[in-house]
Formats: sequence, structure tokens, C-alpha cells
Amino acid sequence: MTSDADYTPAYTLDNRWRAARDRLAMLELASDPFTAGNLDKVGVGAGWHCLEVGAGAGSVTRMLCERVGPDGRVLAVDLEPALLAEISAPNLEVRRLDVVVDELPETAFDLIHTRLVLVHIPERNELIRKFVRSLRPGGVLLLEECDVRPAYAADDDVFRPSLMAMYRPLFDAGLDAFWAPTMPAELEAAGLLDVVEHRELLTFSGGSPMAEFWRITYRQFLETQPYTDAERALMEEGAAAIAGTGGPWIAWEWTTAWGRRP
Repeated sequence: MTSDADYTPAYTLDNRWRAARDRLAMLELASDPFTAGNLDKVGVGAGWHCLEVGAGAGSVTRMLCERVGPDGRVLAVDLEPALLAEISAPNLEVRRLDVVVDELPETAFDLIHTRLVLVHIPERNELIRKFVRSLRPGGVLLLEECDVRPAYAADDDVFRPSLMAMYRPLFDAGLDAFWAPTMPAELEAAGLLDVVEHRELLTFSGGSPMAEFWRITYRQFLETQPYTDAERALMEEGAAAIAGTGGPWIAWEWTTAWGRRP
């Protein structure tokens, strides 16, 4: 496990940034209904042992703790887990952990879940195999990621250009927001059975929680990523537009895949 002394965040959205909690709160409002529905479909219930990877501000961790009950266990890991400190649940363990380099227990979990994490990690396909080794027989790996191709193809001269400008240095650094449709094949290649895929277009209107999520995200990236003056102007214009009453705009296609270890 990574110690405090040698911790250096590799994730492009550092949870120690001053408005990280606000950004994640807006994302949770938009995303939690998708995740709750997927946990229902997978059948997460009493007594399950779960691993939440990239736990963020903890809304999914809370869901899992409630679902597994006193006989279950939830391990929530993140590069920066400080935002999880307010969760008080006797069946929860929180660790600072880098899943790329740190060890995970093998054959330990009934469910491993990630949400909007793997697209940021270049070693994403290798991590799927690592997660599979940590599943118990019959355990489920549930992945929820974004596919921005519909947003990039949208007939939209306001939000789309700002989004494309925002993602440019992130793609250069190893993010792949086009990767999500390959998840079912990767799960099957890792040996999982009964693989299921589901896609749903996520749209939003001005002034909504998703619009505020993007506005805060733009702010964080403008402070931390190398943009040209033209890209900065596009992002500022997009942030101003989505603060109003326009839309709807396409954020991404919410892509979900899961499978079971034999």
C-alpha cells in the first residue's frame, strides 16, 4: 500500500483540489441513478464483500455499505481517500491505494466496481485482469465508464468545442475516453462469463448538476493542464454557455459492462 510519504497522485483529477468535493457531488447527482440500477441488476446484497476502486467522495461506497449489511464488507480505495473520512460504517475499510502498483488480495471479493476511473489509467486492460484475480469464484466485475464519441459527433457549436479542447492534453497524457465500448471484449478475454453490456446517452441542460460538474471540471483543468490560448477561450465560452438555460447537450454515452468469474 502506498505510504503518505511517497504518495504522488497520478490521476488527472486530484481529490485534494480545493473544489474537488463540489465537483464530485455534482457528478454523483448525475451518476448515482445509473450505478444504483446496475447494482440492482447485478444483485448486490447482504453478506457480499465488495471493493470500490476510485471511491471519490463516497456515494457508491455508501450504497454498498447499506446493501451488504452488517455481515458484508466494503473496501474503498482511492489515491486520495480524504473525502471518505465522513463515512461512518462498521462494515467499511478505507485505504489509500494505487491499484496500478499496489497489491490487491486475491479471490477476496464478490463485487469489484469502478466508475469513471479506468479511462484515465493507461494500464486499464491490465487492471481488468488484476481485478479478476481478486474476485471470488462467481464474483462480479462491474465497470461503468464514459464514451465521448457521441459528444464529439454532436451538431453543437457551443459545448462540443469546449469539451474537445478540454480533453486534448488528457488524451496526450494517456486518457482514452473512447475506450469504453471495448470493455465487454476485455472482460471476456480476462475469462469472465455471462458478460453484459448496457449503453445510455447522458444529456444535460444549462444550470443542471451535470452542467455545474463540467464548469468545475473546466476550472480544475485550466489550472492544472497545458492549454493554448485558443483552447482556454473555447473552455471559458463553453463554461459560460452551460451556466445558462440552453441545451440539451450530450455529455457522453454511459457505458456499463459486467461479467462473472467462473
